[in-house]
Amino acid sequence: MIYVGSLEYSPIYKSHCCAFGKVCEELGLQVKYIFSREYEWMLPQSIKEKTTFIGNSKNISSMLKTTLNIGHLHSINKIFSKDKPNYVYLHNYHLLNHYIAKVCRKNGGKFIYHVHEPYVENKAAHGGVQRYWLYLNEYMEAKLVSNTDIAIVSSKEASRLFNKAYPHFKGKKIQIPLLYEDLGAGQIDSLNNREYVTFVGPPVSAKGPEIFLNIVNHARKSNPEWRFLMISREKIKDPKFLKVSNLSIFYQARISDEEYGILMKKSVAVVTPYKRETQSSVILVSYMYGTPVVSSNVGGLPEFVDNGDTGYIVDLNAPIEKWIEAIQLIKTNSQFMQNQCREYFKKNFAGSNWQSYLNSVLT
Repeated sequence: MIYVGSLEYSPIYKSHCCAFGKVCEELGLQVKYIFSREYEWMLPQSIKEKTTFIGNSKNISSMLKTTLNIGHLHSINKIFSKDKPNYVYLHNYHLLNHYIAKVCRKNGGKFIYHVHEPYVENKAAHGGVQRYWLYLNEYMEAKLVSNTDIAIVSSKEASRLFNKAYPHFKGKKIQIPLLYEDLGAGQIDSLNNREYVTFVGPPVSAKGPEIFLNIVNHARKSNPEWRFLMISREKIKDPKFLKVSNLSIFYQARISDEEYGILMKKSVAVVTPYKRETQSSVILVSYMYGTPVVSSNVGGLPEFVDNGDTGYIVDLNAPIEKWIEAIQLIKTNSQFMQNQCREYFKKNFAGSNWQSYLNSVLT
């Protein structure tokens, strides 16, 4: 038996967990899930029937509240003592992960932790107080990793940072790409149905939103027919983004997979001008829907962009004209690149690819 889940809400982890669980079940393993109740609205009934919900964590304060509830500790101890899972596989840091690792190992299981951000070298890219929170987060991550049997990382950059952060790690580290439920099956939409150049927010400092805004403003003069879109699960209040005539804002606290897919299929390209990133779900999910990307050249991002086929890499400090040029190339070669993105996703990042990695994990 294996337990799979995430106790700290972030929508993309639902896709990772369900993709992994599906392949495990196809190979004859018994799978159960453990999620924050914040995920409940996203989960199909077939998954909810196999899920134990623990707390409502979606930020620091709710994580602390969940952790301090003694009833959640009892629930975790009860289900793991009863089921004695062979493995527990968790995404996203949560304070209760430490207790889960302890109970899992006490009952003879192995604790698997997917380490998405092992270490942040450029903390200044986050701006404000966020950079200081990273120090505490990394300290707590290190404590959890020390009790991890199998650590999974998803890029060469993540592997490098893991080695830097945890040089004395005694468990097994495995590099496996981020793998997703494939929700983009079907015919790729033609150029005629795609109208937006899209940025997936919120516009936090590390995502380089000012570069995107400069692209939007430049295009208003040089390419007035272009339309831009910003997608965000957090309300955008900055007037710099709200008062731009060629930029539309799609804000919704809960964006379903179906709604997100529709927005991607309306996008000619997705722009990821990030200042720091180890890997990017935004890029890979864009490929799922056949949408090319224009990405900065930082961190692990160049590992996931096949220049000229699935998008273009632009130097983070390049003039805006270079970003505009890359978008124009995608528009010119849209149908070819859409098909390339879709095939690249299926070959490398669709959940079915877990079959190639399971033996290395569950041994």
